[in-house]
Amino acid sequence: MSKYIVPMEIPKYCSNCPFGHLRYQFHFWTREAMFDPIDEKLNKPDTYGYVCNIDFSENGKYTKVMRAKLKENVKKPKWCKLKVVE
Repeated sequence: MSKYIVPMEIPKYCSNCPFGHLRYQFHFWTREAMFDPIDEKLNKPDTYGYVCNIDFSENGKYTKVMRAKLKENVKKPKWCKLKVVE
C-alpha cells in the first residue's frame, strides 16, 4: 500500500485537495439523476462529485466518486492515502 507525502497541511476536504478533480456538477435545474459509470452510483441533481488522481494513478482508472450537495465541501474519505509527516 502506497503512502503519499506532500509538504503541506493535509486538506480536510477533497474539494480543496490538489489531487482532487471535479467529476460532475449538477444544478437542480440542469438534468435528471443519472448513474455514474465510474462507481455505478447515482449522481443526483443539486450535487457535485470529485474523483482522486491518486486513485487513478494506483488503479489505472478512477474507481470512486466522492459526492456532496452544492455549496458543501466533499469530505475526505477514510481510505485517503495522504498522511501527515511528523
